[in-house]
Formats: sequence, structure tokens, C-alpha cells
Amino acid sequence: MATVRAVLLCLVAILELGAVTWCALWPLRDELAALARARGWWERVDFTLGNLDVMLLAFAKDLTLLVLVTSTPTHTTRPGRHPGPSPEAANHSGVRKAVSVLCGLHAAFLLVKAAAVAVNAPAQLWPAAGETAGSTSVGLVFLYVSIVVSLVASLASQGLGRGVVSEREDAWDEQQAAVEDEEARDSLRAPLLVGESTTTTSRLGTRAADATQAVETATADGKTGSKAAVAGKDATSKAAAAKRKQRTLMELLRLAFVDWPLLMVAFTAGSLAALGSASVAYLTGQMVDFASIELDRSRFTHTTLLLLLVAGLTALFTGTRGGLFTVANTRLNVRLRKSLFHALLQMEIGFFDTNRTGEIISRLAADTSTVADQVGLNMNVMLRSATQAAMVLFFMFAASWRLTVVTFILVPVVLTISGAYGKFYSKLSKRVQAELATANAVADEVLSTMTTVKAHAIQDSAEATYAAKLTDFYKLQLLEAGAYSLYAILTTFLPNLVTAVVLFYGGNLVLAGVMSRGALVSFMLYQQSLTSAFQLMGDVFSALTAAVGAADKVVELMKRQPAFSPGGHLVLPSLEGRVEAQEVVFHYPSRPEVQVLNGLSLMAHPGEVVALVGPSGGGKSSVIKLLERFYLPTSGRILIDGHDLGQFNPKWLRKQVALVSQEPILYARSIRRNILLGLEPEDGCTATPSEEEVVEAAKQANADDFITAFPEGYETSCGEKGVALSGGQKQRIAIARALVRKPRVLLLDEATSALDADSEAVVQEALDRVMHGRTVIVIAHRLSTIQAADRIYVIGKGAVQEVGTHNDLLTAGGVYAQLVRRQLTGHMSQANLLGGSSADLRPSVSNTSLSSLVPEDNSNNSKPQQPEQPTNQTHS
Repeated sequence: MATVRAVLLCLVAILELGAVTWCALWPLRDELAALARARGWWERVDFTLGNLDVMLLAFAKDLTLLVLVTSTPTHTTRPGRHPGPSPEAANHSGVRKAVSVLCGLHAAFLLVKAAAVAVNAPAQLWPAAGETAGSTSVGLVFLYVSIVVSLVASLASQGLGRGVVSEREDAWDEQQAAVEDEEARDSLRAPLLVGESTTTTSRLGTRAADATQAVETATADGKTGSKAAVAGKDATSKAAAAKRKQRTLMELLRLAFVDWPLLMVAFTAGSLAALGSASVAYLTGQMVDFASIELDRSRFTHTTLLLLLVAGLTALFTGTRGGLFTVANTRLNVRLRKSLFHALLQMEIGFFDTNRTGEIISRLAADTSTVADQVGLNMNVMLRSATQAAMVLFFMFAASWRLTVVTFILVPVVLTISGAYGKFYSKLSKRVQAELATANAVADEVLSTMTTVKAHAIQDSAEATYAAKLTDFYKLQLLEAGAYSLYAILTTFLPNLVTAVVLFYGGNLVLAGVMSRGALVSFMLYQQSLTSAFQLMGDVFSALTAAVGAADKVVELMKRQPAFSPGGHLVLPSLEGRVEAQEVVFHYPSRPEVQVLNGLSLMAHPGEVVALVGPSGGGKSSVIKLLERFYLPTSGRILIDGHDLGQFNPKWLRKQVALVSQEPILYARSIRRNILLGLEPEDGCTATPSEEEVVEAAKQANADDFITAFPEGYETSCGEKGVALSGGQKQRIAIARALVRKPRVLLLDEATSALDADSEAVVQEALDRVMHGRTVIVIAHRLSTIQAADRIYVIGKGAVQEVGTHNDLLTAGGVYAQLVRRQLTGHMSQANLLGGSSADLRPSVSNTSLSSLVPEDNSNNSKPQQPEQPTNQTHS
């Protein structure tokens, strides 16, 4: 909230002003009376040693910052309304830049002052060990305290100030869009309120002219309002993206810190390794002093042995830390994949209609590994570098305050470069991941349909499409490499520049007798270690930013809730099998503008066989998918035994309602396990069918003969997607899979339409056998099946056009009779087409299909009906 940020900004300013004021006046508490005579302690040394300027500059900076932030508008009005700033008066972007420039200049002044004090202050002003510090010594310490406090406050004020301005801009954009929309509506009403003129003609002419002007004004204002609305949406989307990135990072950290005991041990080992590394540098300096100044061989030897011991322990702790973090990284990778896969399994079918399988696989395989590597491994580097920097800083301040201050002159510059690169790399990383996912989707689509690719000889075009996607990916990778090269050049040169400056100034301190040679050597080692730590933290920051970019989609999928609940908890003692659809209206989520079902109602009583016939695209397969609760109706209800489908326990319902589809899917497992799909103990089933029940189901499905003919029988692998079996064999295994559940409701979605005549006959024989004793809803493929149905629903354009038995519908002479006669006319040349007289219209040929019986629905020739299936799905 803007209010929270504004309060924090004021709080930071108050704390800063209080701290710098106290630091400036506290050393003068005994000399305030002499302040008017200009006898303050700061006048006894160079002006750069004073901190009064720090206090005054802090007051000026904070006041200017508060004025800038509070002066930005949060609302807008147009002429003729309540007073307020016009749209042209708002310059939020300029204010944000001004805040950055103000805080940047303030921080630069503080850094320059700190360096100048460190170089120019007389040695006696630095507090010495065991020395009772006078007012000047204490004043110098207070000076550095005020500089550090003011520098931290300036950086915090910059972030908070920009945040407050951005949120005020969001409010301003939203209010401006509302005002513009209201003005557009007023402009349409205004012409209707003109006064009555003396003649009707002039009145009508005036109204016509005003109405024309109103339309033009409304159009212009509408465009202005639209621009304002777009600007407001852009600002809102940026704020939402920032919040989403923060939530993503917090979710990643939450997943990582599940292994907090392991991470704590690793962190402890890393801290000890950092302490050992700093101790090695300190002992190195001691050895230099013992060898070059004190010339003490025994102490030199003792220090050498101590250094070797510390180096060995440092290596041990470093290896322990690295190994533990690698284990934590692997566990995070596994945890991410499990969480994402679990989330994907909960998604509704509509989600897979609107998301390509290749992209989902890319999230599951590539993105999770990227995220785990970046978060897990770079967390290791971040913690190691942070502890190393903390340890080294302690040793650096103990060795030389002056050199430490000089070292930190360019640290903000390096941090600024790292931050800018991090933002750029985050956006680029998202584009790279998106291009890679697109390329993977193209490859997945081609490789999963290789038969079609070869049948139509489209290998060249497929290869060209994939190559084009890889070219786009390669160009982004080149841009990423160039950006990283520039970043590496800057972050390598600047630390080396600092090293040269520190070495030059430190050498002068050694020549002046202020530092020993060994202390300078130790300090240079500290400085190199600190530089390395900051470089690694900069790299880690960029890598973590990339991880957040890659993790956005992963976490979004993990946190996404299904569009509707999978079901309730209702479990009936027994299911009768009464199925009813009441005034069902349905649109596919992938194409909400197309109405697939329009007020469809049907009823199937327990034990009845109900056939659904009609033209392709009429909505038959959509009815089956609604009965399976793959989708929810837009309106209306689907009931089984008088209960809404959403009330049933989904696992229980799947055992009571079985589906045999046109193209059954088999998995790369044994035939027995394919028949038992969803009924094994690992599926949560407590009553797995026995081997005898599996064999009996296979026999009913006419599958036992060919299964036992295989060398391995029921343990024969079906291959990926059942590639090792023929179409008829796969269909019979699918029927056995449905029968082993002993369902009360059986759904048959053109179960034989994709088979040849021989396979169709065997499968149809099995279907005819299993239809008895249960409710069956079948999308008819054979005329003999339709004739045997208790009720036939003719479905077209998403509604029931006719309903009745085969003979009733023929007698009525409606749509069904016309379709049957048209089919029979097409087959009259076949001698065995009719089993009786032509008046009976009862064909006895087993392979007479309803796909030829029912032609396409061409009732509207000017606008052919679009197929009902959603994206990436095939519907009848």
C-alpha cells in the first residue's frame, strides 16, 4: 500500500535526521556555549573532517525528497469539474528520476567525503588502542557513524520514494481513466439537452449537428480515455508483476528451506570456512613481519605450521559445505518436480486444451532443473560469500580503517551495475525460456505425430519450423552472452582499480610508518577476498533473478487452482445407473465464443441403451465428456441417480462410470496392468481385482485369445501408447479395462469407428455382449446398434432434434428417417444390404456404419458450422 511506504519513508527520514544531528552535536555538548565564537572542534582541523555538513545535507535531501514525493498528483479532473491537476500536470516518471538523482548525488557526496577524511585526517585523530579518546577522536568516529547512517538511509529513501511515486501514479491513472469515461458518456447526453428553438426544423437540425459533434467528441475522448486506461493497466500490471516475482522468490525459499537442518549445518561449515580463509590472510601477514622485521625464526616456523593447520580445516569445512548444499539442491529439484507434477494432475481438462503439451513438459523438465540449480547452488554461493565478506570486513577494519574506507568507494558503483544487469537479465531470461518452450512444443508436436509427418512428407517444413524457432532462441542467447560479457568486463575492471588505489595508498602508509608490511600484505589479501565475495554475490544476484524469471511459470502452475473442484464426497451404497441431462448449455473453455450445446436434455433409465446420433460437430462427444465430468456445463445440470456429478467422490464415480473411446490410450506397461489401470494399490484402490477377474474381463472383451497367444501372455508390454498392438487389439483391451470395473454406466464414444471391417466385427461382438445389465450411452457407429437401442437421440447444432426408438422415428418420417433412407439409397447396389423388405428399412449387414448414415449438417450453407472441439482435442 502507498500509505505503508509513505509512513516508512517518513520514519527513515526521521531516524536519519535524528542520528546525524546527534552525531554532529553530541561531541560539542561541553562546547555549545563557545559555538558562537567559532571554537568548535571541527575548526581545529580541515573542514572535510566536520560532520555538520552531513547533518545539513541530510536535512536538505530529506525535505526535498518529501516535497517531490508528496507533490505528485493522485487524481485528475477536466475543465468544468472540481479543481484538480490536469492530465498534463502529472510527470510521475520525471519525479522518479529526480528521486534517484537526488539520492544518488547525496550518496556520492558521502562516499567522497569518507574517502577524503580517510586520506587527509591526521594520525592523532584516529582512536588508538589503549588511548583515552578526546573530543576530536570521538568526533571522527561519530563522523563515520553519521556517514554510514546517512548513506543507508539515502539508499532506503530512494527505493521507498520511487515506490510511493509509482503507487500514486497507479491511483492517478485509474482515476483519470474513470474521468475520461464519464466525460465520454456526458458528451453523448449533452446534445439531447439543448433548448427548444422556434421551429421544429431548426431544432432537429441543431440536434443532428450536436449529435454528430457528440459522436466525434466521444470518439476522441474515448481514445484519450482508452490511452489513460491502457497506461493505468500497464502500471497495474507492473506492480502485479513485481508482487508476483516477490511471491515466486518467497515460494522458492520456502521450498528450499524445507531442508533447514541440512542448510544450517552447511551454513555453519561455510562460516567456519570463511573464518579460516580470513585467518590464513592474517597469518600470512604475520609471517611477513616475522621474516622481514622481527627476524624471529621460531615464531615464523610456528606461524607457518598454524597456517597449514588452518588451511587444512578450511578446506575440510569448504568441502562439507559444498557437499551438503549439493544434496539440498538435488532434494529441491525433486521436490519442485513432484509439486509441479501433482499440480498438473489436478488440472481440469480445459487447462490442457489451452496449453500445449510441449510447453508443459518444458516447465516440468527444463524449468524445474534450471530453477533448482540456480536457487540451490547459488544459495550456497550467496551464503558463502556473505559470511566471507562479514569475516573479512571485521579483519579489514581491525587492520586499517583508512584503507577499508577507500576500498568501499566503488562498492555502490558495482552494486548499481549489478542491479541494472539483474533487471535486464530477468526480462531476457523470460524471453529465452519462452522461446525454448516454443521450440520444444514444435518438436513434441512433430515427434508425437511422426506417422502423419512421414505420410504427408512434411519433414522439410517441420525441420524449417523447428530451425526457425531455434534461430530465435540462438539470437536471444547471443544477446544474453553480450550483456554478460559487458557486465563481466565492468565488474572485473572496477575491483582491480580499487586494488591499485588501495595498494598505492597503503604503500604510502607503510613508508610513513603507519602500517607494517605484513599488515599491508594481509589487508591486500582481505581486499582480494572481499572483492571475490562481492563479485560472486553480484553473479548470484543475477542468477537468482534468472531463476525467478524461469520459476514464474513453474510457481504459477504449482499455485494454480483447477477451474472447478474435482468432486465431492458422496458415495452411494449402490448405483442404479439413471443418467439425466437437464437444459445443458456448454462452451469449451478454449473457445468460449462458440456454443456447443444449447439447452440439451436427455434421460437414460437404469439398464437402458441410449444411442446418440447426428452430424459431426453436433455435440455428441461433448455430451460424453460432460458425463465424465471432464468439463462443467455453462448452465444446466448433469445428474446420476438424481445427484449432481459434482457431489460424488471422483475416484468412486470413475469405478461406476466407464468410458471406451474411439482412440484408446495404452501405457508402456504390461497388458494386465493396462487392464487394471486405476485399480492398483498405488492408485489408492483397496480392492484390486483378482487375476481371475482380469482374465474374465478380457474374455468378455474377446481379448483373451490374442493375449494368451503372446509368449509372455498378460505380462506382455503394450509399448509406448500401445504401439506394439493393432487397433482392434488396443480397443479390446480398453473394453476389458472398462469391464473389470464392473460399471453401472458404460459410455461408448464411437468405439469401433477407427477399425477395419474384421477388427470392427470382433470388437462389436464384444460390445454387444457387455451392453446387457447396465446403462449404456453410445455414440452410434453401426445401424444394428441403433436399432437395438431403447431410445435414440438425434443431436444437431447442440440440441435434441428428435427422440424415440428406431421404428418410431422411421414412422414419424423426420430427420432420422431421411438420414436412414439417404444412407440406404447409397448402399442399394450392395446385394446384401437389406435383410427384409425395403419397407422395414432394417439392414442386417454388420458393418453398415452410421458414419455413412449421417451426413454432415449443411442446413446453413452460407455459414458452415464450425467443429465443436477445443484446441488440441478431437471431438465427434
